[in-house]
Amino acid sequence: MSLVGNLEELGLGEILQIVSLGRKTGILSLSSSGGEGSVFFRQGQVVRATSNSCQQSLGEILIQKGIVNRTELDTALALQKENGFRERLGVILVTNFGVSQNSIEDVVREQIEKVVFSLFAWNDGLFRFEVLNSVETVDDTKMDPLQFMLDQGLNPQFLAMEGTRILDEARHAAEAVSLVDEGTDVEFDLIDLSPAPVSSLPLIQQPVVIVDDDDQTLRTIAGGLSENGFVVHAVTRSEDALIKVDTLYRNGGRPTVLIDLIMPKMDGSGVMGGAELLELLHNNFKDLALIVMSDFHCAEAEKKIHQLGYPSIVKPLQVEISSPAIMGSFLAKLMHVIRTQA
Repeated sequence: MSLVGNLEELGLGEILQIVSLGRKTGILSLSSSGGEGSVFFRQGQVVRATSNSCQQSLGEILIQKGIVNRTELDTALALQKENGFRERLGVILVTNFGVSQNSIEDVVREQIEKVVFSLFAWNDGLFRFEVLNSVETVDDTKMDPLQFMLDQGLNPQFLAMEGTRILDEARHAAEAVSLVDEGTDVEFDLIDLSPAPVSSLPLIQQPVVIVDDDDQTLRTIAGGLSENGFVVHAVTRSEDALIKVDTLYRNGGRPTVLIDLIMPKMDGSGVMGGAELLELLHNNFKDLALIVMSDFHCAEAEKKIHQLGYPSIVKPLQVEISSPAIMGSFLAKLMHVIRTQA
């Protein structure tokens, strides 16, 4: 998996979730008018982060917090240099100066979070996620001796949620200040929070996420399911499907996911993107109902789908999508499969 794009189209929170779900090892590089930054991943966990807008060193923070003194830090840095920077500063401090490992990890974790959260303010610029073959590739990269790196890593989904929350709060605060500066009257009305009568509450139907790279097919299937009472989320890319499923799942939803077998992979190579998405969803959401759609037979792919325990259904060809009779028959079969899997 390789991701390349601009931050206007795909935000940092979404990128973090995609890499997390893919459990990839590699480096996410960001460039913006705000500067340059990098986030390092090991098997989907964030283990390091750097930014030229957050350049405070580990040693400086440790001194500020009273964990080490200047003499201890200078001696540790000298040892690190003598050893060719083969050991991290935190390891040297723990091994040679009796500094608590938990204290080092807390500081490193806090600084990684600070750097990552600062990157959420970059709403323009470019990003590139480069997959690396092994953990050793990340560990052996020549690093600043004052780097911040964890062995266990931080959960990217937590970072995504917290970073988005912090950014939203900052925006709301800025908007409030702007309203005051402009002399705008802000009224605070009491809202009736009493529960609505049961009869007026909408009936929540089964959620369905559909991913298909053909717009006409997607619209037709989504429209048919919506007319039959399903709550439909229609997307054209695997990345968007992962984000939508993850969001629904974390909010307690358990959607059925309809996956088009033949579509581009997330790195743009190959046409078996549906098989790639199926495997990612299978590995991360064991209790979801997944259904694969295809307009032609692929014996090898169908064998793998059935081995994973999921059904597949033949969808109409593109030239048949406009036929009410053909689509009506297909939708009836599809809804039967959905209800059987739910």
